[in-house]
Amino acid sequence: MLESSHHPPAHHPTDQPGPASSFTDYLLALLAAFLALVLYFRTLAPGLLGGDSGEFQFAAWLGGFVHPTGYPLYLILGYLWTHLLQLGDPAWRMNLFSALWGGGAVGLFYLLAARMAWLTSARLPALIRRALALFAAFTFAVTPTLWSQAVIAEVYTLHAAFVIAVLLGLVTWAETHDRRAFYATAALYGLSLTHHRTMLLLAPAIMVFVWLVWRGRAGEQGGGKAWSVKRGARSEGAGEPGGHHAPRLPLSPCLLVFLSTCLLLPLLLYVYIPLRAPLAPYANVHVGPDQTLALYQPTWRGFLQYVAGQTFEGEIGAVAQAVGRLVPAARLFVHEVTWAGVALGLIGLLWLAWRNRPLLALTGLSFLAVVGFNLFYGIGDIHVFYIPAYLIWVVWAALGVGGIGKLGIGKLGIGKLGIGKLGIGKLGISCLLALILPAWLLLARYPQIDQSRNNQARTMWRMILAQSIPENAILVSNDRDEMTPLLYLQYVEGIRPDLTGLFPLIQPTPEWTDVGRVTDAALRSGRPVLLIKPMPGLEVKFRLEPAGSLVRVVGPAVEQPPVQPQTVVYAETLRMIGYDLRPAAVSPGGQMVVTLYWQPIRQLDADYTTFVHLIDADGARIAQSDQRPGGVYYPTSLWRPGELLRDVHTLTLVPDLGRPPYAILVGLYTGTTEIRHLGQPQQVGVVGW
Repeated sequence: MLESSHHPPAHHPTDQPGPASSFTDYLLALLAAFLALVLYFRTLAPGLLGGDSGEFQFAAWLGGFVHPTGYPLYLILGYLWTHLLQLGDPAWRMNLFSALWGGGAVGLFYLLAARMAWLTSARLPALIRRALALFAAFTFAVTPTLWSQAVIAEVYTLHAAFVIAVLLGLVTWAETHDRRAFYATAALYGLSLTHHRTMLLLAPAIMVFVWLVWRGRAGEQGGGKAWSVKRGARSEGAGEPGGHHAPRLPLSPCLLVFLSTCLLLPLLLYVYIPLRAPLAPYANVHVGPDQTLALYQPTWRGFLQYVAGQTFEGEIGAVAQAVGRLVPAARLFVHEVTWAGVALGLIGLLWLAWRNRPLLALTGLSFLAVVGFNLFYGIGDIHVFYIPAYLIWVVWAALGVGGIGKLGIGKLGIGKLGIGKLGIGKLGISCLLALILPAWLLLARYPQIDQSRNNQARTMWRMILAQSIPENAILVSNDRDEMTPLLYLQYVEGIRPDLTGLFPLIQPTPEWTDVGRVTDAALRSGRPVLLIKPMPGLEVKFRLEPAGSLVRVVGPAVEQPPVQPQTVVYAETLRMIGYDLRPAAVSPGGQMVVTLYWQPIRQLDADYTTFVHLIDADGARIAQSDQRPGGVYYPTSLWRPGELLRDVHTLTLVPDLGRPPYAILVGLYTGTTEIRHLGQPQQVGVVGW
């Protein structure tokens, strides 16, 4: 029910400061944080990791730089943490760093949920409000995505802590009218922008919330009607109990200057990047005599492009792509909180819409901004960008549990009595039942998320480096994530600093877009080149030799012209310049190897399958081979105009060969259900008996 304030109400316990202001709640927040930290510590990765985690592990230790947008605050704090803590190795310390921020985020989340439960259902007993906040904190702690990021070196637990702290600061300011809370939240928000730039997505919601709160206070003081954040009521003319009003924040030039300072001053931390990046030992990668890759451009333009994340602009998709991601996004939410959590969140959202419009605007607009951005942003690890949306949904779920209990009390007709024993029992049972959700998430997701035995990165590189690798060799992978542990071993532990690791997009330029071009650049250096794993398909472009579990790149696959020169053009796009046969004549039931030599005229638009058919004089097929040249590592869509490629087909002939002569028919097609040919299949030669 909306509580009218036409007449000053009598004082009762709910007129006191919210439960998040009490000493008991701070203790419970610490308890929630501690329990989350214990869980994260138990499932923590024991050391070296790949991908971004491996990058953060060595960059923080060295005081270096990472991929855009830079995360300067995270690296500064990580540097201090890894050098002050004298337990474990730097890799493990950075994993623990994430766990600490994860625990801190859970503790702050308890306070946020407790405050919002107070503002939307003030007549609930303190015990019930705290139970709802614990439900929210425990559920958030075991949401799979947050949990998975709390056990590895990653930026998202600190990001979650910032999101929660900013929301908590705004809600606290709106309820208490404390200017210090407002200024502190502004400074905190500015500081958060030096960590993860998606904090900008919260800006519209924050501005709407602040406007609604100021408008609500104006309504209170002027006798008008406006929604107030205070206990979810619509204010109609009267102020706080006793007739006292907290002063409004006047929109004066001085206030605006002060707020701008709070927001912008922390951004000076970005000077860390141009100061430290050029000094990092991995800032320049020396490939060959005239090949040095500068991974950071020490110019104003380079700095701006770096902090703006210009590298990722191409990941922003169109409206059709965003619409196509709606169902996968919905599945992510079900996986995160289960169908029960989704239902509770919807109930809580309706409850919030009824009880407190300013809080609805703050959380609802933040949720829409985060989800909307993620639908358009097509980056591979987009699931972690949903963490702010998940935490908002969990708050709604807690409010949904409270709303169900509140409505149940009203149905019993005892709401006017305060809260009777039956009401407390009903709500208590609701809260206890709700705790089944975090318990189920904990048990169901534990085996998937537990990283305590994850030594894959160190084991893999121990095996690689134990082999006979030539001095000053170049190691190539198609996957950046596989290569980052090598940088940690080199720059933190001093192992094989003579080696150079290369991978696609080590620089965001066309010549480094795929593993074929990367290997080309490595060969031009004149240094020994090895693939760190077999990559079937690269043999169309390179001559490869096994070297233990590694693969030595000897040179280009095509070093001599084909034995049977023959020029055949397909759709003015791809040219076949000839072929080889082995053996030169067919035999019933035998095998024949046909090697095709291709030269693209222009970029191919798809990954094509090539086929070779052997046809007798009556048109009957006596042998066939279909395969996708280049496999997944160098398919036809990556072939560059002008280069020469070698496509080997092995044909098994039928016992009855039919009448000679035997024609060689070659073509290309793509698609599965609907076949599309590149030009027309063509006869390229004849085989003798």
